[in-house]
Amino acid sequence: MTKNLTDGTTVQTVHELLAHALAMETEAAERYGELADQMQTHRRTAVAAIFRRLEIAERNHLVDFTAMCEDVPLPHYAPWDFKWRSNESPEAIDIGRVHYHLSVREALQLALEHEHEATEFYAGVADTAQAPDVIALARQFALMKNANTLAGWKPVWPNPGPAIRWQARTPIRHCVRNSHARQANRPRQYF
Repeated sequence: MTKNLTDGTTVQTVHELLAHALAMETEAAERYGELADQMQTHRRTAVAAIFRRLEIAERNHLVDFTAMCEDVPLPHYAPWDFKWRSNESPEAIDIGRVHYHLSVREALQLALEHEHEATEFYAGVADTAQAPDVIALARQFALMKNANTLAGWKPVWPNPGPAIRWQARTPIRHCVRNSHARQANRPRQYF
């Protein structure tokens, strides 16, 4: 099944926008929780703490969005019918970009990238919507996401130095080849 990738241009009603916002916050909170659990399993406690903090923030946003949607009949979307640019919501970190050697800086970079993608989604809705109430609400959501991107991360990330990257060790086959070469230079020993 091919996903029709859009940039939010088909979100034209407040109900559709709220359904997308609620789904985005739900997916982000769940993903951050999953990532925190994974990092904790691999004893990456600093990275797990970042993802847990992000999960709590997204759950708080989810409470706000749920209250906003309380009396609104939201349309039901199958997961593949959401108007995201990819198969997942813009705010959910792609699980394929996470590895157990992830540094705190890399975790924050991923989170900030996805907050920015959520901001772009809402800005795209605001730019293409026809109804003034949809435009106003999408702009409000974009401003909120932009504020979330900048708020509260300076104490966690005070010095934006170079990212620590994990580098693969020497492949085993290379070590074996060198070990055979060393053995070839030694005189043969017989019993």
